[in-house]
Amino acid sequence: MQRILRLSLPLAATLAGASTLLAPGSAQASGLDAPLVGTGFSGPVSRDAAAIWFNPAQLGYLKKGELLMGAGLIIGDIRYTRNYTGTYQTPDSFQFKTPLDPAYIDATKSGMQEQVKANPIAPTGNIFFAYPVIKDRLVLGAGFYVPYAAALNFPKDGPQRLQVQQAFIVSSNLTGSVALRINDYVALGAGASYVMGFAELSKLQDFAGVQEFGQGLANPPINQANDFGPNAPSEVRELDVLSRPISLKRAVSHSATFNVGVAINPTKKMNIGLNYQHSTNMHYHGRFAIDMNDSFFTHDLASQGVQFKPLVTGDALLTFKLPKRLTAGFGYDINEFFRVDGFFSYIFYSDIQNFAVTTKSPDLAQPALGIGDTLTVNLPRMWKNTVWVEGNLRYWATKRMRLSGTLGYQSPASPDSTIDTASPDGHRLIGGVGGLLQVSERVGLVADARMQGILPRTVTGSDYDLGNGTYKLFIAAIAGHLKINF
Repeated sequence: MQRILRLSLPLAATLAGASTLLAPGSAQASGLDAPLVGTGFSGPVSRDAAAIWFNPAQLGYLKKGELLMGAGLIIGDIRYTRNYTGTYQTPDSFQFKTPLDPAYIDATKSGMQEQVKANPIAPTGNIFFAYPVIKDRLVLGAGFYVPYAAALNFPKDGPQRLQVQQAFIVSSNLTGSVALRINDYVALGAGASYVMGFAELSKLQDFAGVQEFGQGLANPPINQANDFGPNAPSEVRELDVLSRPISLKRAVSHSATFNVGVAINPTKKMNIGLNYQHSTNMHYHGRFAIDMNDSFFTHDLASQGVQFKPLVTGDALLTFKLPKRLTAGFGYDINEFFRVDGFFSYIFYSDIQNFAVTTKSPDLAQPALGIGDTLTVNLPRMWKNTVWVEGNLRYWATKRMRLSGTLGYQSPASPDSTIDTASPDGHRLIGGVGGLLQVSERVGLVADARMQGILPRTVTGSDYDLGNGTYKLFIAAIAGHLKINF
């Protein structure tokens, strides 16, 4: 059992980190996509400074320098009603193997439970700058923005506590771009980005789901038959003594990526944009901690050479990949008052097969068992590729005022088998409205309200009854931007 326990510690940190990062999205996988980058008028066929993210080739058609900067709030409402479809023993008992004695069955863990919710509120902002260095030919741009973000804060004692309690994940880009306008019909663009990420999260880790834990119990000198491991049935899960609080704190990632694009103008009224955003390997370096303050871990096994400190801490490295994506946009000027545009993105979330955590701490070492101070574990995710479709109607109400309306859809990335409250993913409907007021020839003000929510998703096929239940998610973004041309 000794060697199991020590392997459980890094695994605990792994599962906590990985499950939340789904979200974005976890990281809900598509939940990691920020609801608004730039303004509601920005996109792969829009000619503004935010094209640095959407399609750098569109910068090539800017005739003047532009500064676009803004701030806003993201407000969320995430709800989960857990549905216990398995059989569980009372949490203060400790039966290792099925079948359970009926006297140990917990009758309260059956059916729908009390709904839990999280209402995250987070500030957001961005700044974009573009300037033609060779008129009608070469344009340079730079921007700082947040394309991926997720925040959760659930009750610590809720039925989701073994999935996630708290999480905050952000990935910000500092990008430099260049666009070359070949002629009136074609422009090319590219950008290189420094990507900085920050992550913190906490949850309870259930050791009953750890393979090494079950093996350790079964091996000499304990020789205790058990059903513990990744395939453990619900009957042996969620016991108090094996549910240990863990956290990942102050984890920071430094990475790099790029995007390339092309802008095509077959006619004066029609615009086509293509953009490729490369994947990004995220490496979050932080600190992990796991509360082992139970006599089972700190005292009872000491005679067998295994004894953990009440609080085990050390360095942690969490790694995962932000997916690559292909985007095609189309825009058409119907007349001098109306324009329609939109885009289709195919996002390769299937690139993300697992999350890996490497932990290092002298507190992990168990010399009597030949165990060192560094361990690496993986958590499979099995995400699916997704599509993102949006359409926009633009209307010039007056010479100084422009209005915009948006409708869209994103498909889910998380399958029923691995969904949880760290990734409340589903079929996502998108809507937005915006307005641009041209205060003067050089100054414009933009206001946007953007909303997205999943269709309520009821899951009954979660592996081992870990995430069965009903998921609801709604996110609203409200932002204002100042646009200056010079």
